[in-house]
This record gives sequence, C-alpha cells and structure tokens, in this order.
Amino acid sequence: MGQRGFTLVELSVIIGLIGLLALAALPPLAAFRERIYLETASQQLLTDLRRTQAEALCAGTDRAYDSASLPLPGGLACNAKQFKFAGSGEPPPGGSGTVLIAGRTGRGRSVIVSSAGRIRLE
Repeated sequence: MGQRGFTLVELSVIIGLIGLLALAALPPLAAFRERIYLETASQQLLTDLRRTQAEALCAGTDRAYDSASLPLPGGLACNAKQFKFAGSGEPPPGGSGTVLIAGRTGRGRSVIVSSAGRIRLE
C-alpha cells in the first residue's frame, strides 16, 4: 500500500503559484484602496461643510470651516481653503470656492460651495 501525501517539490510549486497570483492582485487592490479613501475623504468634507452651514443657519451667526483640518488618509492631498457661511446659510463674498482632493494616481473629487450656498460633490 502506497503512502498518500504531497512531496516537497509539489508543495513548493503550489506556494510559488499562490505567490504569483497574490503579486498580480496587488496593483488593483491599491487602486481600489485609493478610490475608497478618496470617496471617504470627499464625503467627510461634504458633511463637515453642510454641518458648518447648518450651524450658521441655526445660530444666525457667521461660521467658518477650514478644509486644512480634514484628515486625509493614504497619501491623498487637497488644496486647502477656508469656507465661510453667514447666518443666512449663504457664503459671504469670498466664502465660496472649490476644494480638490486628489490621490497619487491622478484621480480626484471636487467639493464645490457655490455663491448661493449650494454644496455639491463632483
């Protein structure tokens, strides 16, 4: 009766193939991770701006938000800008603008505050 099992050579070949497959999967995983980080950071900025706008509207006083305070994970960068909202919820002159959040691969999302106070994500 023969013994059952795998030889050391067979196991080495299988481990090598698994390693090659894992190596081939790394670049798409890195791009996916950057997309998730980008979406999360842009949604967080959108939420922070809308909260600041709502606070200004509820309190009836001016409020400001500096996008430099946004924590950016995983090598993301943004052009920081300070946004201001009057007690009416609209930005005063100079309080509107755009923040671009970008990753290493060139992908980016823009958060735009219009002069009418509309905050949107593109």
